[in-house]
Amino acid sequence: MGLSEKVQLLGAGLYTDIPDVLTLSSIPTVSELDYVGNEDFDKTMLDSILPKAVEEKINFRDLLEIDYEWICRCLRILNYGPYFTTNMVLCPTCKDAVRGREQQVDLQTIDCKPLPAGFTNDITIPAGAFIDYKQDVHMHLMTIARVIEMNNDKSFKLADGGVNSRLARACYCITSIGNHTHMTPVEVKLELSKNFSPADYLILADEVGRLSDYGLRAAGRCACPVCGNKEAAYLALSSDRFFRPSVGDLRAWGQARGERGMEDLRRYTASAVQKHS
Repeated sequence: MGLSEKVQLLGAGLYTDIPDVLTLSSIPTVSELDYVGNEDFDKTMLDSILPKAVEEKINFRDLLEIDYEWICRCLRILNYGPYFTTNMVLCPTCKDAVRGREQQVDLQTIDCKPLPAGFTNDITIPAGAFIDYKQDVHMHLMTIARVIEMNNDKSFKLADGGVNSRLARACYCITSIGNHTHMTPVEVKLELSKNFSPADYLILADEVGRLSDYGLRAAGRCACPVCGNKEAAYLALSSDRFFRPSVGDLRAWGQARGERGMEDLRRYTASAVQKHS
């Protein structure tokens, strides 16, 4: 019998057509994720995996970016447990990245920053935040569909093939500036280039980052395999890698699951659920 668990979304109350709680279940035994790389992970997850693994019928592309990442991480823990083997740890004592030594970490050590009580997805950066610019800026948290569109937008490509991610995120998060409403990312980019001083642009980019900084953190805590410092960290971005646990990870989960039953996922989601109740 497959496992299932109800998970409350971080953006509970912000959706029109998506319930606050989704029911996650086991993904197919041999899933499409076994055949994809990071470049097509999101498409496969949205189009093939989530429709099979989530009981409720919704448009998964309408999920906020923070909820998409939250669901992916919860689904991973439900199906494969919380343990993950990494070969890179960042240690403040060693003052360097410890590479090449495998370390089993617990994904449940990744903190999640919930939305504040009463949050509405219309965030204002007041004109007073800037040095020269004299108009308010409005922004919102992006859906995962919007993030994918941003990542594919050639308007923000750099000469070396990379992406000006700071500028792209600002232009895609911002919805209006002063009397200019329903702005496209290209229109926002034009306004920033024409009317924002270099100092005000830096302030704006910093405010966009700060005011959209919710959801799962990028790293979790672990012990350093060299010096044993328990305040070391490992990176944990949602990707195909996290759906490919080692046999050792699965065996560690099997032992823990026998001792705790389904507490792994319930414990992981409890904090966010309580803060949204």
